[in-house]
Amino acid sequence: MKPQFDNQIMSSLLLWFDNKLLTKGEAHQNTTGQFYNVLDEYYGYSTYASTYSQIVSDASVSGAVIPTGLYVGNTLVNVGEGGSDGLYAIDYNNGRSYWSGTQSSDVTGSFTIKDFNTYLTNSTEDEILFQTQYTNRNEISTVVPTGLEQGTKTYPVVYLKNNGSFNEPFAFGGQDNTIMNVRAIVIADSQFEVDALGSLFRDQKLTNVPIFEPSEMPFNQFGYYRDNVQYNYTGITDGKNDAQQIFIEDVNIARFDRVLENEVRKFNPNVYSTLIDFELNKIRFPRL
Repeated sequence: MKPQFDNQIMSSLLLWFDNKLLTKGEAHQNTTGQFYNVLDEYYGYSTYASTYSQIVSDASVSGAVIPTGLYVGNTLVNVGEGGSDGLYAIDYNNGRSYWSGTQSSDVTGSFTIKDFNTYLTNSTEDEILFQTQYTNRNEISTVVPTGLEQGTKTYPVVYLKNNGSFNEPFAFGGQDNTIMNVRAIVIADSQFEVDALGSLFRDQKLTNVPIFEPSEMPFNQFGYYRDNVQYNYTGITDGKNDAQQIFIEDVNIARFDRVLENEVRKFNPNVYSTLIDFELNKIRFPRL
């Protein structure tokens, strides 16, 4: 099935949210690290994973080190190079690399990691906050000498969830105002981060989110750049007009009361959490 309006908006909002965190929030840091052999994710390819869940891929982020190749021993192997055992892809959104064969030397690289990983979700708040065990990203990177296996949950992290939508008549001729409610579920490792994130996105009220067309989505099925074209958020969005954007009508920051916060910390004792609710408006002709 082809992507519909809600799919397009949620994907666009995720890219916008991530870019705002990395640029206005400067929520990233440079590092070096090893990629470890883990269970293969794709048939015919060896998977080497870092100890971090996500790597910055957006070239519009100032100072970011974005790898398009990794070292095997002392030899740099770029994506598409290395012969029959070469590097096939780097999966930025999962901190992984895929190779055509097993490597005989350590796989390492320099890259920029996010202070907050960002994901779309359809899980409930209860599942995310009360039924999921998280491990602090920094603890994993310093204690566990191996790559993250698929499905490992780390924090700090933000989950974006579609909380429903509806159309209101706006003008004659079938023009409606489509109203979407989106919730960001924030899991941080300090109150400072919770406050900073809330402040950053509260101030985005009455601004626009650029809408990406399906052909503009930056990643292929392996998580690498689509058609080998480096992703640059502002390079894609700067030329978009009002018809190609959705308006942020309102932003609300919700804090848990002491009872709920204590319930969260029974399962994850070192986390701090908050909810950010966005109301998005788009004037459109939905039936055309």
